Amino acid sequence: MKKIISFILLAIPLFITAQDIKWKNGDLIFQESCTGNVGEAIKSVTTSVDKYHFTHVGIVYIDEKDSIYVLEATIPKVVLTPLSEYLHPMGENCYPKSVVGRIKPEFQNLIPQALNYGLTLIGKDYDYGYKLDNDKYYCSELIYEIFKHANNSKDLFSLNIMTFKSLETGKITDSWFEYFESRSLAVPEGELGINPGAMSRSDVLDIIREQ
Repeated sequence: MKKIISFILLAIPLFITAQDIKWKNGDLIFQESCTGNVGEAIKSVTTSVDKYHFTHVGIVYIDEKDSIYVLEATIPKVVLTPLSEYLHPMGENCYPKSVVGRIKPEFQNLIPQALNYGLTLIGKDYDYGYKLDNDKYYCSELIYEIFKHANNSKDLFSLNIMTFKSLETGKITDSWFEYFESRSLAVPEGELGINPGAMSRSDVLDIIREQ
């Protein structure tokens, strides 16, 4: 059973900049999109920590030159994105809200191996079907898998039973039906998976902000 912990967010700003946080390897950056059909579809069927509706998550990687990147599974592939570009993507009408989750001290030892493994997955295809164990990755699946790998194949983040049904109507939303139909994919309703919102509620994370 998944243990759900509620966190209090400490004055998290709507728009984090690279200067707002003393970044550490392994920090998770959760994002709530302000535009996009898929983002709205995710919001309609998931819940996140506090009152957020997260649609994406990536993990911070700091290289030997102290350059800061975010490892993320995004369309069309797993990539390493400069932090500033991740926080303020070019070509968008508005920037996503970003909130930082930090792995708790007792699990920090897993971060180096998780990141090393994650870097080997750069270039892997995005998982449009939200299926586990197919050598493709969606955003929260990537984070789940790299920490599982670092944790001797034991889950650090708990999987959930996925649903693509509206929280209000209890029916699969039109946007999700159209999403999967357009890709000739079955809706993986009731299968195991993980989403950014569920990950943000994990008891292995602290939601933080540092000046």
